[in-house]
Amino acid sequence: MQVCPVCGSMELYYEAGGVEGLYHCKNCGYIGSFIVEANEEMARLIREEYENKGRNTAL
Repeated sequence: MQVCPVCGSMELYYEAGGVEGLYHCKNCGYIGSFIVEANEEMARLIREEYENKGRNTAL
């Protein structure tokens, strides 16, 4: 599965065409050409890290 490298969401869509198109994450707003090909365990770890960063910066 393809997931966002920032938040681990699978809610990605292809935003721009061309040779090096861009993906946009509906969850966190990430825009970039790099995405992660992950299994469920890796996606879960990315999501947990993203959620923990949000909690730590809110303090």
